Amino acid sequence: MPLPAMPTSLRSLRRRIGSAISFFDAELSYYAASLSFYTIFAFIPLLLVALSITTRFPGFEEHFSDLRDFILSQLLPANVDVAGQFLSTFLDDISRLGMVGAIYIAITSVLFFKNYQHIASRIFRTVPRDFWSSVTTYWTLMTLMPLGLAASLYFTTRAQIALQAYGLDIGLLIPYLIIWATFFVIFVISANKPLQTRNALVTSFLTAVAWNVTKELFVAYAVIGKAYTTIYGSFSIVLLFFLWIYISWIILLYGMRLCEGFHTVFDIHEQ
Repeated sequence: MPLPAMPTSLRSLRRRIGSAISFFDAELSYYAASLSFYTIFAFIPLLLVALSITTRFPGFEEHFSDLRDFILSQLLPANVDVAGQFLSTFLDDISRLGMVGAIYIAITSVLFFKNYQHIASRIFRTVPRDFWSSVTTYWTLMTLMPLGLAASLYFTTRAQIALQAYGLDIGLLIPYLIIWATFFVIFVISANKPLQTRNALVTSFLTAVAWNVTKELFVAYAVIGKAYTTIYGSFSIVLLFFLWIYISWIILLYGMRLCEGFHTVFDIHEQ
């Protein structure tokens, strides 16, 4: 005797539960750990090299301090002063990097981009870019990122000056808008397929909110909680930095998963 068919409402509920469970994929934590390793040894040195290159552009110097403070507040929010000293030392020594150092950064950067492209293609369910397309795309993005941030800081500063005449202050919103725009660009480029602008904007906004809330909680924990400092002493700065990099990748990867979920649910249903 055949079993009775499952009601449509129960099938829909089971699909929703299955989708919710699959969203919290355990693989994303492994991906975040892998990307955190490459971030320390490849992404951050490459970002600093790109930043040192952009400092050579005329008119960039007057906005360099603002850009430096913004980047440091995202990379190491709990110890900006220590990170600032490290950045100043690195930028002073970048001219003495040498051939071996340049080759090291090039190789580790290629490995980072290859690993990131593989993970992004798994999340967005797309075919990965070929090797040269992936390298040129992300190298170009890394090179233009400091310039784009500097330009956004410049125009928002000008807008802030103009709006102050009307008693409006948007200074506190600027960092959040920049983070939102950064996540939006990352989602669009990483997907390697057309995404609806609305869905990308919504998911990047939610990711930016999660990022900023988590950052504030992380800073509060680093300041109030003394467990790492008590156990590891001054070395706790490095451990907190590693922990924040890992948390950041977790937020970004789940944001990408959310973006793909929006694309699957809304874009396909509208077709």
